[in-house]
Amino acid sequence: MNIKPELEHLRRGHPIQDILLILMGTFLFSASMNWIVLPHAMYSGGFLGIAQLLRMLLAFSFPGIHQVGDFAGILYFLLNVPLLIVSFSKFGRWFFTKTALCIVSYSVFLALIPIPEKSIFEEMFAACFIGGILCGIGAGLPLTAGCSGGGEEILGLLCMQQKADFSVGRIAMLINVVVYSIGLFFFEQNIVVYSVIFGAVTYLTLDRMHLQNVTVTMLIITKSQDMEQLVFQYVGRGVTKWVGSGAYSKEPSDILLTVVSKKEAFALRKILKVYDPNVFVIMSEDTSVLGNFRKRLWA
Repeated sequence: MNIKPELEHLRRGHPIQDILLILMGTFLFSASMNWIVLPHAMYSGGFLGIAQLLRMLLAFSFPGIHQVGDFAGILYFLLNVPLLIVSFSKFGRWFFTKTALCIVSYSVFLALIPIPEKSIFEEMFAACFIGGILCGIGAGLPLTAGCSGGGEEILGLLCMQQKADFSVGRIAMLINVVVYSIGLFFFEQNIVVYSVIFGAVTYLTLDRMHLQNVTVTMLIITKSQDMEQLVFQYVGRGVTKWVGSGAYSKEPSDILLTVVSKKEAFALRKILKVYDPNVFVIMSEDTSVLGNFRKRLWA
């Protein structure tokens, strides 16, 4: 089967599209954090939470430092420098470049977007719930673009290479246990409770946005020949193939079974439709896989 090179962008995505996803995601996260969450004195988890705790410690030690503005974004960038170096050696130059752009965007947006005295949502639970969803979507968009916002996300990707059962959200929640425990000594108890709820909602949403971490079973029924070559060529996954027939039409069909990531499934579905407009595809998410299945967490 001749593979159409013009469809390559469906598999790998377009660099401009990836950059737009990074900028939109980092802006959405930063705006949601500064406009919804921080006015209620809640704080984030992960490396940003560590940066916020360090900012508070510096403000306590040097009372006049707050006059230079909110420097949590700068601290967040400095904390990520070692992980950026690791990401270059582990994940490659393109991942490193996009991740560096993502971290810089977080730092700039968090520093430049003003924090109002009152949140968009006056009710605290609404702020932590809606803010958590928006922050999770914002943090998940860069992951979908094949990079990360640094910090706990890079650590999560590293851990997932060693053990597939891990996820970025789970690793972040483990880090949050430490961050929120420290917060108990500095913040009121209700602030910590709402911050925990905010963090849980954020990272549960982030895990659903990380399409490369969601496994999908695809059952493909087609009358076109050699359609399994599309799976080999475009997403590089194995296929189980058998021949069936329609119960009504009695016409022979190829039945293909494969397991892919959710991101790969979206691209493969479009590609299959190009080669066979009558293809029939069944997809089932969150498949548990035992055996030789490699998660491509940043592709």
